[in-house]
Amino acid sequence: MNAIPHPVAPAIDLTNPDAFGHLTSETLRFGDIDANGHVNNVAYLVLFENARVTYIARHLKFMRERGLSTVIAHLDIDFRRQMFFPGTVRAGARLLEVRRSSFVLGQAIFDPQGGCAATGHAVVVAYDPASGRGQVFPDSVRADLLRIAASPAGVA
Repeated sequence: MNAIPHPVAPAIDLTNPDAFGHLTSETLRFGDIDANGHVNNVAYLVLFENARVTYIARHLKFMRERGLSTVIAHLDIDFRRQMFFPGTVRAGARLLEVRRSSFVLGQAIFDPQGGCAATGHAVVVAYDPASGRGQVFPDSVRADLLRIAASPAGVA
């Protein structure tokens, strides 16, 4: 089987809110506070999840329309600063890289002044629910994903 070449993506600064064409507005909850009085690390992952799910539903909906589901294969996060209750933040998601049967999303959380509280990545695999296995992107889906990944803000 021939490997599919992957174009080299330009470096994207995930600490810059302008890199994200998709940002959700999130309210920090009292229940997110840990024993140290700051927002617990698990809450960051929930904020990432909200941004990721809405990004896929809005900007990659053509995948589901073409019979592809997705599952998460990997998550990573870099904590950059503490967050405190009460408050609001914005959580971003954007397509960074397209692979043979998966793609990589970049994610970040920003305070109201645009300061970055966390960055991370999610590797999302195309999944066939009938077989329970991953599947290679059809050429048309791959082309659409590559176009979105190449856009300045990661949206169509």
